[in-house]
Amino acid sequence: MLARFSVRYRSFRSRSSEPRRLFGWTTRLLAQTTFVLSSASFIPQALHSQAAAADSALLTLLSTASAQNRLPRDLLSYTANVETEIAIVLRREEGTETVVSLEQIAGTARWTRAGTFEQHLTGVRSQQLSVSVSALTFLNEAWLSPTLYGNRLRTRVSNQRDQARRPVRTGTGRPDTIQIIHPLAVDRDRYYVYSRGDTLVTLSSGVRRIPIVRVHVEPRPGLHDTVTVFVGDMDLDASRGTLVRLRGHFARARDLKGRKFGLKLADAIAYLEFENAEREGKYWLPTVQRIELQLSAPVLGDGRYIVRIVTRFPSMVVNDTTLDSATIARTDSIRTVLRRRLTYASSDSMAKYANWNYAMGTITGGMHSDDFNDIAPDRLRPTGKPRFDIAATRAADVVHYNRIEGLYTGLGAKLSLRDAAPGVVVRGNVGWAWKEQTARGRVSVDRTRALWSTSLRAGRSLDITNDFRNVLDSGATLGALGSNDPYDYVDRKSVSVGIARSSFGKRVTLRVDYGFADDRYDQTRLEHGLFGDGTFAPNRGVDEGSYRRLATTFEWHPNVNMEAVQPGYSARAYYERGDGTITYQRAELRVVAREIKGPFTWVVRGDVGEVFGRDIPPQQLFELGRGQNLPGYDNKEFAGSRAAVLRTNVLYTSPLLGNPIRLTRRIWIPAIAPGLSVGLQSGWTDARTDAARASIFRLGQFTDSLGVTRDVSRVTDGVRATTSLGLRFFNGAIFAGWARAIDHPARWRFVVQGGRTL
Repeated sequence: MLARFSVRYRSFRSRSSEPRRLFGWTTRLLAQTTFVLSSASFIPQALHSQAAAADSALLTLLSTASAQNRLPRDLLSYTANVETEIAIVLRREEGTETVVSLEQIAGTARWTRAGTFEQHLTGVRSQQLSVSVSALTFLNEAWLSPTLYGNRLRTRVSNQRDQARRPVRTGTGRPDTIQIIHPLAVDRDRYYVYSRGDTLVTLSSGVRRIPIVRVHVEPRPGLHDTVTVFVGDMDLDASRGTLVRLRGHFARARDLKGRKFGLKLADAIAYLEFENAEREGKYWLPTVQRIELQLSAPVLGDGRYIVRIVTRFPSMVVNDTTLDSATIARTDSIRTVLRRRLTYASSDSMAKYANWNYAMGTITGGMHSDDFNDIAPDRLRPTGKPRFDIAATRAADVVHYNRIEGLYTGLGAKLSLRDAAPGVVVRGNVGWAWKEQTARGRVSVDRTRALWSTSLRAGRSLDITNDFRNVLDSGATLGALGSNDPYDYVDRKSVSVGIARSSFGKRVTLRVDYGFADDRYDQTRLEHGLFGDGTFAPNRGVDEGSYRRLATTFEWHPNVNMEAVQPGYSARAYYERGDGTITYQRAELRVVAREIKGPFTWVVRGDVGEVFGRDIPPQQLFELGRGQNLPGYDNKEFAGSRAAVLRTNVLYTSPLLGNPIRLTRRIWIPAIAPGLSVGLQSGWTDARTDAARASIFRLGQFTDSLGVTRDVSRVTDGVRATTSLGLRFFNGAIFAGWARAIDHPARWRFVVQGGRTL
């Protein structure tokens, strides 16, 4: 307040020199200053009073919410239509997510006040990137939470083996769930401490306006190790005290003891976000429930394996059951034993189910693993005291194998400054290439605030020069052990600064990097891997030199890609420029589309690019072949300064054999679901300048069987294309059919291949 007055005083002096006006301003200023100074002694008391008032309001709100969180006496039952989508997601170290499996389940949920809950499944459909077990394998019990009322929350038993040994029988009194202390329980103060946030939003329900207040819940220090508690946020209706949303995770008390130093081989966190809706103007019952299991190995990298289970309740009928007064009297929520059942419709009806409320991919669409960062365990939270962890950025920083370095082993570390410097993370890794006898590593400082991020990076790396790579292509991490190394490399030292901005919920990103780089050639040192009988090819040529490097990347919907099963559209534009001993400019554009319409799935990806300059470096050329989107040709058989690749596939999945297969009591595999598949892959390269042709020559030469010396790559001389026709099984995961080149006369050849595209 004093600073505000002094600023005003300076602005008054600058506006006028009239003595009378200056005297008036000065008099008023002195009067205001005197008032502030005279009341300064009361500021601590005022702040204390405000804090006390806030604490009192929070206690009142919690007391009201706890009273309102008991089962309404006239709420007897409900039956709801439900649809669940289970997405299996791979999160890369930079945060991009790839959905590798998508399974949608339709059914009904029936709950009664007597303590029974049943889910009945009526329809299943899925999209698979590769053959794996069905989600029903680990969802072999009812997974929904029927209500958030009561003193204890319940979830399914965590040890299925114990449950199998001791099956639950009706009337034994032994629950098939474990209990979690509800943050609104009557005994809540023994387990939790609370802090209140601001009013988040005001919702409208009919003619009533509902102010929503967020309350943060933390376990009370010193809890017994065996207690299971909730950590996260509650959203409460401030006018009535009813629970609208619960968002956080469950944990044993012993797992909450945070450490400022971390060395953790594996991490598993189960998040939840349960949202209620007001039914019939007086009952708050489920409308959306999200359960997300995130698995990671911090020592091996920032990547995660995610199981995302999201359920929507599109319709619900309340109080469709009559209960006697004795049953109602017994339903004290702190003692109720909840029985959960999961039942299935007949195989024929599940396969023929067609009454879907949501298109595939829409229920989990737009969600991201970062949604829970603010309530994550200490290691993943962006706030708190500074924290140091032994953690790599990616698995390749810890171990990889290729024909240049041989075996590479390393170690990564991470320092999160958090509250000391919000958003700042310092990372580093160092390793040793045992065959090459060379050290490599990287250090970076990143700062993220809201939608902006800045970075400073420096290091020495063995970079891959392959083009138009798939999102899941992480390089020769360990594949070269089998004598298969389809990559070429450049030894690069670099230092750069970057700035990036995300918009529209991370659906649009723009990044600009500027710095200096130095490229050097590195030779192949291994003849073959530890296994297999193949022989490694020489590393292709590069131009050596130092240069200033500018790179700009624009991405729209970066989580949608051809290798995933999530429907949607995406685009990526990239521009790179080098100036120095090496001089070039390079531009790329990529578009991806995936659509699912009933039994039809259509996917297309197109890439175009051009590199130009007075002396084009070979490491910047575009190379295509067997491992670069043109099956049927040699690896990197074609090269050029201009290139284009188009891939598309149309799949019709028939309803025949459309039901998941139950191998054992617990193990399910996806439906065989045979479908007709038609695919096309085409590629083109060109070298229209002398600089481009000279650059192809500098990639290297080989001697063929006739003793003739040839370049290792050549231009395509037109469009090279391959088509495929056959059947896909297990919802597209396996292709069996025929393929042939269509750019010249060729025979059909029989092909069996995994993956969504050919």
